[in-house]
Amino acid sequence: MAVSLPMAGSAGSPLKTLFIYLRLGTSQRNILRTDVIEVLRNSLDLRIVVVSPLGKEPYFREECRAKGLLVEPLPKTRVGWLERGLKKLKLYLWSERETSATFRIKRRYEYSDRGRYWRDSLARVLGRVGVTEEKINAWEISLFHSQKISRLYDSYHPDAVLFTKLFSTNIHMVKEAKKRGIKTICFVEGWDNLNSKGPLAVIPDNMIVWNEPMREEARELHGYPADQVEVVGIPEFDLYSNRVLFRSRGEFCAEYGLDPSRKIITYAIAGGAIAPKEPEIVDLFYRAVMAGGIQSPCQILLRLHPNTRGAYLKQFDRFKDRPGITVQSAGRAARIQDGWDPTWEDMIRLGEAMLHSDVVCTVGSTICLDAIAFDTPVVGVGFEGAERNDYWHSYRRYYDFTHVHRVVKNGGVRVACSLEEMLKAVNGYLLNRSLDAEGRKRVREQVIPNLDGKSGWRAGTAVLRAMGVGVAQERENPRVSGEDRAFRQSPGL
Repeated sequence: MAVSLPMAGSAGSPLKTLFIYLRLGTSQRNILRTDVIEVLRNSLDLRIVVVSPLGKEPYFREECRAKGLLVEPLPKTRVGWLERGLKKLKLYLWSERETSATFRIKRRYEYSDRGRYWRDSLARVLGRVGVTEEKINAWEISLFHSQKISRLYDSYHPDAVLFTKLFSTNIHMVKEAKKRGIKTICFVEGWDNLNSKGPLAVIPDNMIVWNEPMREEARELHGYPADQVEVVGIPEFDLYSNRVLFRSRGEFCAEYGLDPSRKIITYAIAGGAIAPKEPEIVDLFYRAVMAGGIQSPCQILLRLHPNTRGAYLKQFDRFKDRPGITVQSAGRAARIQDGWDPTWEDMIRLGEAMLHSDVVCTVGSTICLDAIAFDTPVVGVGFEGAERNDYWHSYRRYYDFTHVHRVVKNGGVRVACSLEEMLKAVNGYLLNRSLDAEGRKRVREQVIPNLDGKSGWRAGTAVLRAMGVGVAQERENPRVSGEDRAFRQSPGL
């Protein structure tokens, strides 16, 4: 365990210390591999300690060291029965209001009528006796104790904690901060979190989000003060504003054995938990393409989801040696909660795939936003293969989820509820890429705003302001990697 040392800032005052607590590779991508970390580490009045499950991995420690960051392994803790019980009670109170379309659909899918009735009845009883979500939050904080995490805090005495995972039960790093009265800042990690994950696990002092709809969801669904929410954009999308970072279509196709003269249809896997029938869907679509179902000469790029592994991953092995289809992995696997810790190169490869695709197909995945950032047409897959399920067990329901419906309503995605509809939509886009361009434009304006390459800067400065730390002028640092330096210095479009 490291020992806290007296350190001085820009005017000889003690440095403030920021814990960056990250449990997911997707969060590490959004913060550690964008200008968020550049803004933070260039502040002369701040030292940064990254707390991650990868804290013992040599490559991760070297990456942090090269950026001038301290790193600590995330202490392993267990979620006790009382924590689980309190979280369930809080969930019953929150969901009884059926606050979002997403949650209404999820409740109908997960619980029977009787199951919803007794949960809602219990919530009403709790409300009558004065039990509220706020009180349960306070109980959770007062009851929490972990010697391992306490020792980490005693070692560094952080002034603030930046975190991204707002809805987990095992959010002990943040609970310790709340218990000590340390400032907590949450950069909400996904566009669906506020409307689909339930009540807040803790109440952060400041919240950073992608867009205005998320700010409204924080206020309407969680009662969070709108003036404590800052809208910054999506830092991981910053590189999309700079096309010089991407290879030409010919170079990209050469790596994956694709023909640059043929149309590229990218099927982006959503993941086994969301769409377990996707191997069957891909097989049906592939066979239809090979049988002439697509009018334009084309090929399929099958992009795997970061969580595509194990037995589910093996189901896609059947496509590896077939003509007209090639597989792209999501990137570096890692021993972290989502099993993925993308490199800078992985981020570039995703951008190239979205840029050079002529159409992207996916089951309600966030990757539709990556495609729309490049004005690439998107077909939303809303069927489960050869069989048609009832609505509550179908993929159609995903397009009524609050966050996805916002994209569909704006005309940014065409939903296909059968193989025939999928082929028709893909054919339409391949013949005329400008179809639904106005809808995609509306999505860029409302859901993925600020595609100006400066979202990371805005997020980093938001954290510094919340901590009362000044923003330093950008300066060259000899420890910055060549990739990061190229990213910061490369001109925008």
